[in-house]
Parts: sequence; C-alpha cells; structure tokens
Amino acid sequence: MNIAKSKLFIAVVVVVLAWVVFTQVRMLDGKAIDTAKSVALKEIPNPETAKLENLEEIQHGGKTFVCGQYSTKDEEGNYGELVNFVVEVEESEASRFSDSPDEIAQYCNLPGKR
Repeated sequence: MNIAKSKLFIAVVVVVLAWVVFTQVRMLDGKAIDTAKSVALKEIPNPETAKLENLEEIQHGGKTFVCGQYSTKDEEGNYGELVNFVVEVEESEASRFSDSPDEIAQYCNLPGKR
C-alpha cells in the first residue's frame, strides 16, 4: 500500500512540474508578440476597437519581427477589412510599427511564411 501511495505521489509531482514548465515556456514565447501588440495599438487608428489576428513571430537577419493583421470598427460598428502590419521588436522602447507593403513583403513574406 505504501509503494502505491509513493508512486501516486511521484506521478502527481511529475504532472504538476510538467504543467508548470509548459505554462512558463508559453509565457516566454509570447514576449515579442506582447510587445508587438502594445506597439501596434499605439499606432493604428481607433485602437480601442482593434482586433489583432494572425500574429506570427519571425527571426530574420538576427532581428525579431512580428507580422500580423488588424481590423477596426467603423462609425457603424462594423469591422473593416484586415490590414497587414509588421513590428520590428527591440529590447528597449525602440520597437517600430509599419503597415508599409514593402516592409511587409520584406519581413512577412519570407519562404515558408504567410
């Protein structure tokens, strides 16, 4: 009976540790995307109604970019078409937003991406 309780205890500890590791890794992966969301919401028109979609972190030339799309509501309360954007993510406050088709093509349309 003691051996069964020990095995159950070990199994529970392993499951809890696996869950903690999984949740922490997910949080670390989202830092660039969280930064990009914050930067994008400062730049897009009518940010209080914005929906950000299809966010993807991309490494290119030693830099981190987040590509995505946004839409905002018009005066009638309807969401408009999706607009592509890219954010160059920097460690400091220097992250840069762009919805320029040239920059989107340069960073977001890499082989194997979008």
